[in-house]
Amino acid sequence: MSQLLYRLGSFAARRAWAVIGIWVLILAGIGGSYAAFKGEMSNEITIPGTEAQLVQEELADTFDMNTNAATGSAIVQTQDGNEFTEEQKAALASSLTRVGELETVDSVTNPFETAAQIADGQAKIEEGRAQLESGSRDIESGQAEIDRNRTEAEKGIAALDAAQTDVDAGKAQLEDAQRQLDEARAGLEASNAPAEAFGEIEAQQTALDQQRTPLEEAQAEIDRNRTEAEAGVKALDDAQAQLDQGRTDLETGTAELERNATLLDMTSDATSISEDGSTAIAGITFTKELTALSSEDLETVRSEMSTAAEDAGLKVTFDQTMQGVETHMNMTAEIIGVAIAFIILFIMLGTLVAAGLPILMALIGVGASALGTLALSGVIDMTSTTPTLGTMLGLAVGIDYTLFILNRHRNNLAQGMGIRPSIALATGTAGGAVVFAGITVMIALLGLNVVGIPFLSTMGNAAAFAVFIAVAVSVTFSPAVLSLIGWRLISKKHRAHLQKRAEQTASEDPSDAAASVRAEAHAAAQTHEEKKTGWIAAVLKKPLLTIAAVVLALGALSLPVADMRLGLPDGSSQPADSAANISYNLIADTFGEGRNGTIIAAARLPEGTTEDEAAALQVDIGQDILEQDHVVSVIPALIAEDHSAVLYQVVPAEGPNSESTTALVHELRALTLDTDRGQVNFGVTGQTAMNIDISENLYRVLPIYVGIVIGLSLLVLVLVFRSILVPVTATIGFLFSLLAAMGATVAVFQWGWASELFGVSTPGPILSFLPILAVGILFGLAMDYQLFLVSGMKEAHSRGRGAQKAVVIGYQHGAKVVTAAALIMAGVFIGFVFSGDPMIASIGFILAAGVLFDAFLVRMTLIPALMYLLGERVWWIPSWLDKALPDLDVEGTKLEAEMTKAG
Repeated sequence: MSQLLYRLGSFAARRAWAVIGIWVLILAGIGGSYAAFKGEMSNEITIPGTEAQLVQEELADTFDMNTNAATGSAIVQTQDGNEFTEEQKAALASSLTRVGELETVDSVTNPFETAAQIADGQAKIEEGRAQLESGSRDIESGQAEIDRNRTEAEKGIAALDAAQTDVDAGKAQLEDAQRQLDEARAGLEASNAPAEAFGEIEAQQTALDQQRTPLEEAQAEIDRNRTEAEAGVKALDDAQAQLDQGRTDLETGTAELERNATLLDMTSDATSISEDGSTAIAGITFTKELTALSSEDLETVRSEMSTAAEDAGLKVTFDQTMQGVETHMNMTAEIIGVAIAFIILFIMLGTLVAAGLPILMALIGVGASALGTLALSGVIDMTSTTPTLGTMLGLAVGIDYTLFILNRHRNNLAQGMGIRPSIALATGTAGGAVVFAGITVMIALLGLNVVGIPFLSTMGNAAAFAVFIAVAVSVTFSPAVLSLIGWRLISKKHRAHLQKRAEQTASEDPSDAAASVRAEAHAAAQTHEEKKTGWIAAVLKKPLLTIAAVVLALGALSLPVADMRLGLPDGSSQPADSAANISYNLIADTFGEGRNGTIIAAARLPEGTTEDEAAALQVDIGQDILEQDHVVSVIPALIAEDHSAVLYQVVPAEGPNSESTTALVHELRALTLDTDRGQVNFGVTGQTAMNIDISENLYRVLPIYVGIVIGLSLLVLVLVFRSILVPVTATIGFLFSLLAAMGATVAVFQWGWASELFGVSTPGPILSFLPILAVGILFGLAMDYQLFLVSGMKEAHSRGRGAQKAVVIGYQHGAKVVTAAALIMAGVFIGFVFSGDPMIASIGFILAAGVLFDAFLVRMTLIPALMYLLGERVWWIPSWLDKALPDLDVEGTKLEAEMTKAG
């Protein structure tokens, strides 16, 4: 490896303009790709396969709707703080009508029209109640009349029955008399009585017949009256049936009216007009998802509403969605970071040229990687954080990597080497550490692909690409530029000193003083490096005490991690003067925090549910949801055409990142309702639920990712250091610094300690993907410093120095440059803390804290103490493994030995 890098550095030094030309072509190609293929980015973060995502896809099919369409809000206020006038309401309505006619807008919601519809619905319900009450009175009156008529009819029938009894008795008497008369006639006939005897019988018969006629007439009258009575009873039965149907209809209408009243009451609880009438929320639903909307599309809506509002004495504040994608390209963070880096470099190197070179190389690398990343934004979905992360990391490692090579080159020059041999040797030695440090960082970042979360994979790949470019620039572009700079890299004073020594050896070229100057410089350096001076002396004086102090300090800093909550940024976490923050707080103060975190709940109904059953269940389910803890209001939205689901908007009591809202999402998912047809269960979605799912998924995959990254990186470290304990102690030290950095981040960004100092407007949950991202980046950077510092110790040990002496030599050799590199990297990251983007700020903070903790407390304190205490055991490796591992010669020990032998 060192030989290959030596030849690469030598070629770049000898063919400087050719190498620069190649890089110019590369940059031109990347810039052209950016211009041709750049696409839109988004602040939206999603993970396929989460429960909220699956429910959203289910709703798209069930309700035939675009569930991904962006929905924004405009908070409209009267400038004088008074209630909206009719003219202002009309102006708002006119403005929303024009917005609704835009091609990119699907629909708008006018809060005053909605309020009017609710009021009209309430009026109709009151009117319906009055009509139902009137109908109820009519039914009762009709029932009373039917009951009266039925009573009269029953009395008439009873009289007919009595008359019928009398007639039947008369008929019985006549029949008895007729029987007796017939018997008498038969007796006369049998006795052959004279005809005179039959006369009396006939007279009696005539009398009987005369009596029968009134009875027949009475029976006919009874039959006629009974027929009329039965017809009257039937009419009463028909009237009763109609009345019963009317009563049933009345009950049905009453139930439906009360159901609608309940639904209306639920809806009216989520009003979009403030109690004093001075503030209202208008909704805008777009035809596309947010990522497909251009900044011009959103600006058109904002401009239309703002202009109309101002003319009407109103003011409009738009929510976070309506702000679109903010890429934060104002370069403030980068300028702060570069300025800090330049100051440190100038103090360390003493010349403007030397201080400016690492920054120039880093900027070239960042430009290439950022443009290359953005060129892919047209075909790969990426958040606006993705290129910023690459810029942040590329700038930091780009400066550091070039600094390591530059510093080695300056040391070579100070020892009397010529320009080109010095560049080649610096590339072959320090360049090896740079390459393997870069590989370690890239392994950690590319490991993000393993967790299966697309947006994190994209961020990791972009950051790894930035590191790759930084490494490539350091070992190719930097040597070429160093060759052109020549002796101007060192100060005039040092050049004059070298010239004087050169004259003493009868040489006019300073590089010809190599033999004597190198020998003298090497002897002086060796003497200095073997002395325990400064910080290392304090560290190694009592190594056990040092280890205990560092562990306790980092442990104390780690304590807040136990209280860490994960979430995604909302409007409250944006800068205090941003429109997103102002709108969030305005909604929270006026309508309650929960209005910023609306939850979409879908109740899945049993198969075979009818339309009427679905309508009834819509109320029952809504009331069940309303009874859950931390629910302010429930808005029934839709019933599926096939009656398979009912949709609700649920307004929680607190904001989207609160613990109560998270608990509510899980409670709704666990909620069930038993019906005659089966069980109702719930799906929950919406941005709030999606953010909760994303945070929980990221938390679950974190241990897997940590294991993968540490495992792969340990293999690299074993290859580099040919030791078991060195990689193990390096990893343990990293875990201490990581937890301490996370603890500090929780204290500032969640607890709010010194939040104003770091521009944190509203403390809240930690960015959900921050821990996993911090693991990847900080592990790579920690191993950078491990390589640069411990490789010097290994080099000294491989030259025959004792393990404890090697610790001192390696530390003295690399401490200065590692200190500068860590301060530079931390300075770059701190610059991003004040970027104005809460996501970038938290990333910058945890990386800055992690670098400082790891470089100064772990790499330059804990690790030297541990290695000093372990002594020779720290370099132990099984013989079979030692033979199996290739000799990478990262430190360039063999290369230097060959050059010494050849020179």
